Amino acid sequence: MKQFKPAHLHWILSFLGIIGLIWFYLATTTKDFNETRKSFDELGGDFTLQSYAGPVSLSDYQGQVVVMYFGYLSCAEVCPNSLAVMTNAFMRLEKQGLDQVQGLLVTVDPARDTVEDLKEYTDYFHERITGLTGSAEQTKEVGGLYGVYYDDQNLEESFMEYSVAHASRFYIINKEGDLITAMSHTTTPNELAAQIKELL
Repeated sequence: MKQFKPAHLHWILSFLGIIGLIWFYLATTTKDFNETRKSFDELGGDFTLQSYAGPVSLSDYQGQVVVMYFGYLSCAEVCPNSLAVMTNAFMRLEKQGLDQVQGLLVTVDPARDTVEDLKEYTDYFHERITGLTGSAEQTKEVGGLYGVYYDDQNLEESFMEYSVAHASRFYIINKEGDLITAMSHTTTPNELAAQIKELL
């Protein structure tokens, strides 16, 4: 029997470490490999996408704190968990504060996520969350404004047909429409609610 050498273990651990770093990059990055990284000060800006009720612009929410999340309806775990965090954060606000907050879910899968499906999905979580979509070009453009880059990964053997690799963060926009911070999807409802309260 061929003896397993410690050197082999070193190479295996190194390989797993590289795989882990790649996975972490895809899960958290706001930059595509082929894109020039923007500084945080360059991120943000007004845009217009489609909701169930018609066109929606970020500027429509002047005077409100906006919590924006990029995700998609077929996302198995991270996206629904993130929407649940947003919902629980909203539930921690007083009634007056809640009236000054708007949640937005911008789909990164516009080919499948219709305005009807987005409405049904967001209504399940909270009445203050609105789903937005547009053409592939429009959603990519909005993602670019906020440093969110994503790719469709074709998985022919998957029962879901394909998945979308995307960054997972809450983008917090103040009442003047300026992007203030981006918080990881691992943020707790208490932390998100505290950040919102600072801007009310």
